[in-house]
Amino acid sequence: MRRTCLISLALLLALSLPAQPTASRELDFARYLMARNELSESLFVLEKLDAPSPALQDSIRFYKGWILYQQKQLEPSAAFLLEVTTESPLFERSRFFASYNLAHIGDRTRADSILQGLSFAPGSLQDALLNFEQGAMALLGRDFEAFDAHAARFSGAFNPFALQEKSLVELAEKLKDHPNHSPFLAGALSTLVPGLGKIYAGKTAEGIASFLYIGAMALTSYDFYRRLGPQNGFFILSAATTGIFYAGNIWGSAVAVNRHKNEYKHEMDQRILFDMHIPLRNIFQ
Repeated sequence: MRRTCLISLALLLALSLPAQPTASRELDFARYLMARNELSESLFVLEKLDAPSPALQDSIRFYKGWILYQQKQLEPSAAFLLEVTTESPLFERSRFFASYNLAHIGDRTRADSILQGLSFAPGSLQDALLNFEQGAMALLGRDFEAFDAHAARFSGAFNPFALQEKSLVELAEKLKDHPNHSPFLAGALSTLVPGLGKIYAGKTAEGIASFLYIGAMALTSYDFYRRLGPQNGFFILSAATTGIFYAGNIWGSAVAVNRHKNEYKHEMDQRILFDMHIPLRNIFQ
């Protein structure tokens, strides 16, 4: 019902503006819906729109990609944005956001190739933005040598991303200094002292908890041994359970290292992507 009313409104607008080409009026209506955050309805109008000129086709492709970007459908958004031709005034914006979308979903190879296809006048805002985005892309790939080359060109002269240049440099230093823990060593440490490997992996609370409950189980087993003897069923059951948890703690310590690495990588990637996004919004919106 809602969509029917919106389409009816589009037809009324078309009749009220006879001097303007129909396709252009419908595009204006789609943009009006976007401004009202009626994204699905705007996309519906765009999908039904037949563009009579290359310029209008570029606009339709861009706005389709822009709506999908706002809906967080990043891969199809990038596909539409990449269809915008070089003749369009929306070309630069399309390429930067398409690259960002692909970087966000983990397709850094395609994202980087889009940036490599761009070229701007040295010293211009666009050239500095391109260098910044390429530096961020290198940092996502943990290519510190490539990042340092781009960071050497960070000037802080452009307000839309001066703070983000500084932030990327700080993130790069954190990544370089972050310890590369060994799962094998974590397991070995927990073999010596239950929970120590998890503390080494950065999971201090889990390590202390492991030490306490395995220690309590071991003390209970010892108490059964001392009072009831080694042949008693309670001691055998308690000792076997303690052994299982002890072995699980060793394995869990090794797993904790990889889990901590993945969590840290995800956190840092999100911070890099956030820094990549701010200049695009500041400049193009």
